[in-house]
Amino acid sequence: MNKDLKLKKTDIEKLGSLGIEESGILLSSPIDLSFSGEYIEGFIAVTADKVVVCTKEVPEGYLNIFGGVTVPDDIKYEELAITDTAVYEISELAHLRLDTYIGSNVLSASYKSVPTELAAFTNRYSSEMNVLFRKLKGFLKGEEITQDEENTDEAAEDIEEKKKKSKRSIFFRTLKYFLKYKLQIFVLFLTYLTSAALSIAWPYLTGKVLFDHVLEKDDVFLARFGLDGRYVLALGMVALTMIGVKVIQSVSNYFQVFFMAKVAAYTVRDIKTDVFDSMSGLSLNFFVNKQTGGLMTRVLSDSERVREFFIDGIPMIFVHGFTIIITFAVMYRLNWKMALIACILLPLLVYMTVKLRPGLWSLSGKRHRAEKAVTAKANDNLTGARVVKAFGQQDAEIVKFNHPSENLRDAEINIVRLRNKFTILYNMVQEVSSIWIWIVGVFFVMKTHEIELGVLITFVGYVMQLNAPMNFFSWVFRMWADSINSAERLFEIIDAIPEIREKENPVRLTQPRGEIELDNVTFGYRIGRPVLKNINLKVKEGEMLGIVGRSGAGKSTLVNLISRLYDVNEGSISIDGTCVKDLALSDLRRNVAMVSQDTYIFMGSVAKNIAYGNENATKADIIRAAKLASAHEFISKLPDGYDTIIGASGKDLSGGEKQRISIARAILADPKILILDEATASVDTETEKAIQHSLKYLVQGRTTLSIAHRLSTLSDADRLIVIDGGRIVEEGTWDELYAREGGIFHNLLDLQNKSLPRANESF
Repeated sequence: MNKDLKLKKTDIEKLGSLGIEESGILLSSPIDLSFSGEYIEGFIAVTADKVVVCTKEVPEGYLNIFGGVTVPDDIKYEELAITDTAVYEISELAHLRLDTYIGSNVLSASYKSVPTELAAFTNRYSSEMNVLFRKLKGFLKGEEITQDEENTDEAAEDIEEKKKKSKRSIFFRTLKYFLKYKLQIFVLFLTYLTSAALSIAWPYLTGKVLFDHVLEKDDVFLARFGLDGRYVLALGMVALTMIGVKVIQSVSNYFQVFFMAKVAAYTVRDIKTDVFDSMSGLSLNFFVNKQTGGLMTRVLSDSERVREFFIDGIPMIFVHGFTIIITFAVMYRLNWKMALIACILLPLLVYMTVKLRPGLWSLSGKRHRAEKAVTAKANDNLTGARVVKAFGQQDAEIVKFNHPSENLRDAEINIVRLRNKFTILYNMVQEVSSIWIWIVGVFFVMKTHEIELGVLITFVGYVMQLNAPMNFFSWVFRMWADSINSAERLFEIIDAIPEIREKENPVRLTQPRGEIELDNVTFGYRIGRPVLKNINLKVKEGEMLGIVGRSGAGKSTLVNLISRLYDVNEGSISIDGTCVKDLALSDLRRNVAMVSQDTYIFMGSVAKNIAYGNENATKADIIRAAKLASAHEFISKLPDGYDTIIGASGKDLSGGEKQRISIARAILADPKILILDEATASVDTETEKAIQHSLKYLVQGRTTLSIAHRLSTLSDADRLIVIDGGRIVEEGTWDELYAREGGIFHNLLDLQNKSLPRANESF
């Protein structure tokens, strides 16, 4: 039950009299309006088999206090008793709908086949009611109702545990991308281990061996290598060994860089490919609700940050960890007292790291959001550069850009500030350890003679050598936070489930006829705000249907549903008697083509843009389609003809030229169903005539749905429908609709006819 809904004792008793226990309520939401628009109190509750609406009559003089208003101390809350109840059997409910108006909303449904209003409420309870509406609608389709977790301490612990598990699963899932290149990873680890081993050997070679054995002329040590008394030869061998160590380190570093770059490049490519493949399969609604700049940030920046940790971080964790352990083991073997002094501050280091690390996660998320805002703002300005300059808004846009830019600056500074805390802490431990080693070591050499000079130099060398591992661990946690945070966002896209999905074993549309039928179709882009309502329409094979209506009536939405860019909320759409949801998407897209006023031209040659829907088309096919679209003439005048490279969005072309390329693209695709969405809305009269000539060829033998504000372009249509307020309000031939005086079509046509003479006079 909704935790914000507080049931009074009298409410519970009333529900009990209806056979409803409080524990049996699955969904609930407060309501505060009567159907006549008066303020009331009440609630709607959903059980496994009933929907109950309880209202409380408000007495005269009752004060309704909304959020944000200070309540005087002398005003006391008055409990109201339920005065009216309505009980609906869930088995009799259908076509649940949530209509949103200005400041008010109505939940309605079909109850026992009769349209029924269930409850009314203000926007005050819209969020609660949207949840109830969504879950109840799923419940009517047979889905289970899942309860939202309450914000208890136990739930918070569960959420935290889930986050930890989520981070672990993200880590191992990302790791699989790198493990595909096992040979390269193996060689990379060998180079790391080689470098680590040589680094450990170097201080021992330049300290203990050089000072305490060779320079001290240790005969016992030299005898082990057959160098009795040959001190100069021993010194030369040590020097050659030192040179060999450096040469091997250089070769190892070369292969290390080579394989690191190779694995990184391949892995980033794989991640970007998976993200792009997933994005390509997502529904159009996903892109409508996302900013291009934000998506670009995920594809480009996030994939690079994932690489940084898994290539530069994980291997070095093992290498530097191995280096630290072996170094302390050697130091302990040389002198355990000095070794303890060197690592006495390590527990403090571990403790501070655990304390500081969680902050990196949240700061990484904030930095991403700031970076996304900057990228999105930059993308908007680059895309709309013409509009910005045309209205002289450069200075205003710079000011608008400053805010997200400053947020990104602050986010970066905060990350650097926290990272510096790690660096300072690790450097402090390192420097203090070095100083202690010198002080205690000199004392041992001068006073106690427990250690030799070579051992002291070896110890100092090892402590100094720990600089790199210590510095690495001071910033590896930032890399981890950035990487896992970025991987989480990438997997959100990869795991996103398209709203438009192809069913298993879909029906193939091998011999399409082009017959379309819409049965009681209702659709809205947002819950409770239907754009189309109960649309019933049948388009015959080869028929040309004109669609007319005012702006915002739902014309474009209707054709988008037929091509299944969106799925209907209620009802069904069929092509040749088969529901579009059952058809293979490839067949549907191939047989339904659209020419709209918003034509997009891709960066590339003219020929490739025309052949976009048919990549197997020959040059002769492309030229033929261009001629039929009245585009061949202007294409031939371009510098390189059909091989001319045109800029993104076709900025080098006029509106009419882009439109004709779009028509040529549709001709080459050869669809059975053609949708013309304001195909000539943005061109001049002369260009419109040329395009209309092209369209006359294009519509032959095809089922055509044509949307137009210029009603004269629909004079050849077999039939017209008029959409208003999301419903079909008029239907018939051109002459039949014009004959209806006072009708929408008649009035629109008269207005256009009156405006045309005035427009001509202005010339």
